[in-house]
Amino acid sequence: MKRTHSLLMIVVLLLLSSCGHVSSTYSASLLVVTEKGHTSDKEYWIKAYDPNNQTKKEAFKLFVDSEVLWENLEVDEEYASKYEKKDNQPWRLTEIN
Repeated sequence: MKRTHSLLMIVVLLLLSSCGHVSSTYSASLLVVTEKGHTSDKEYWIKAYDPNNQTKKEAFKLFVDSEVLWENLEVDEEYASKYEKKDNQPWRLTEIN
């Protein structure tokens, strides 16, 4: 009986843990902006890399929600930043200093 109870408990815990779904990934790092641009739909983006963990060749695209923020970012400058990725959407810049 004790063995059955333990086995049932393990199965229930495995089922509960498999139901969890991480919908967002958050990150904070230094970023060096290598390129910036916008689409015809007024979606603003930058390409940047973390100088502590990546090379310039590994720069990735982040979308910027604010045109004012995008205008103030300068290519080849380093910024402390926070960014996130929700599900299969691209990275979004959420904060920069």
